Amino acid sequence: MPNASMAIGVVSGEFAARVKRLCKGSSPRDRRGRGQVVRCVRAVALTAVVFIHPLLVGCESDLLDLPAPADPQLQARVIAARYMAGEYPNVVDSAPGQPHAIYNWKYTQGVTLWAFLLLHEQTGNPLYLGQVRAALVNYDTNGRIDIHGGSEPIDYIGAMAHAILEYSLRSGDERFLDGALEAARFFHQDVARTPEGLIAYHDHPERGRIWADALFMVTPLMAKAGRYLGDESYYDDVLEQFRGFNTRLRDPDVGLYHQGWNWHGSGPSPGFWGRANGWVALAMTEVLDTVPEGSPGRGELLASYQDFVQAIVAHQGLGGMWHQLLDRPDSYEETSCTAMFIYALARGVQRGWLSDDYADAIERGHAGLSRMISLTGGIANICPGTPTQSSEQGYLDRGPRRNDSHGIGPALLATCGVMGLRDAADEMSSAAKLRRQGPGEPATDAARLDKPWAAVSDGRIR
Repeated sequence: MPNASMAIGVVSGEFAARVKRLCKGSSPRDRRGRGQVVRCVRAVALTAVVFIHPLLVGCESDLLDLPAPADPQLQARVIAARYMAGEYPNVVDSAPGQPHAIYNWKYTQGVTLWAFLLLHEQTGNPLYLGQVRAALVNYDTNGRIDIHGGSEPIDYIGAMAHAILEYSLRSGDERFLDGALEAARFFHQDVARTPEGLIAYHDHPERGRIWADALFMVTPLMAKAGRYLGDESYYDDVLEQFRGFNTRLRDPDVGLYHQGWNWHGSGPSPGFWGRANGWVALAMTEVLDTVPEGSPGRGELLASYQDFVQAIVAHQGLGGMWHQLLDRPDSYEETSCTAMFIYALARGVQRGWLSDDYADAIERGHAGLSRMISLTGGIANICPGTPTQSSEQGYLDRGPRRNDSHGIGPALLATCGVMGLRDAADEMSSAAKLRRQGPGEPATDAARLDKPWAAVSDGRIR
């Protein structure tokens, strides 16, 4: 497994450096040393897990199914390392000694590449930005980029164009920027629409068929392009899409979304499929984070988001995860929607859209998700790609699968959300403790801003 050894060896170096830094001068005789020793031991344990990872990937062993420690930094590292090593399905280009495997051009990879950008922002690890750059260069060199998505534009360009736009704006590398902006213009002006103006399924749009998945595939891209271009008409279009989709797909009593409208006869599809609601949650989060406060219609979307997340939390399972059908606890615990909800809730708390009361649901969700992530970065209980079904049984029959591409990006997003939330809580706690200390008092170990690998033992953020 040369690719795995290379990728994991680099990311594990971060742990080794942190161990050396934390262990230095951590004598128990020092009155501050005890806290350092505890953190040193924790870091050593996590480092050991990362170093043995290359020995586990690809082996036939029960170790494959052992869950990784419930630490979002470690989980992100083992998932990212496995991805860069080409150990998930749908690899199209991977060679020994090449640090970045390339996967197929599809919306699932768009989500994953976007998650790598957020992971780079969260950790500063250049490998993660390099993964996105390598993928885009490969797609461009091999003619895989199709800005208009062929016969299925929403599935095959929306999320990928979003990742390209995010990469361009974050890195300053504008080689692919024009293509992403052209994709946004296409969705804004030329994509098929229903008679009422909603973004439609590409085949026979006059039938008025829409599906919730499209909200994420299209609206964050359009909103971010509008911000870059300074064109508020993109905002207007995006917010109008949410109004129309809410009217058609959201159940006013339950507060959750049906996946589709007018797919099997007239009206909404049956049940409340988890990932359809996850797509909506991600879309709302990214649009709220993009459209400026005070823009017409943004307050309406914020209120809709806040009402929606109340319904999401109300349907959280006893084990912390959410289910394949959200209101059916007899359906299996599903990983991708759980991860999407964790990210959307965490961002809401960080941005001040939600109160800190939601932290418990986030931590419970992460604890449940952690049962699905193995030491080798394997991810269990993922629903595969799911067209709009004609019955609830149709959704129940979909999956679960292991390492399906629909769960990789969302799992990384969840780790980023939890890491960001814990970092913010640590900073606030440390600042408060520093304010309480007198000007001549030394800072205690608990007041240090550097608190790596925070753990949760009682359901609260620490």
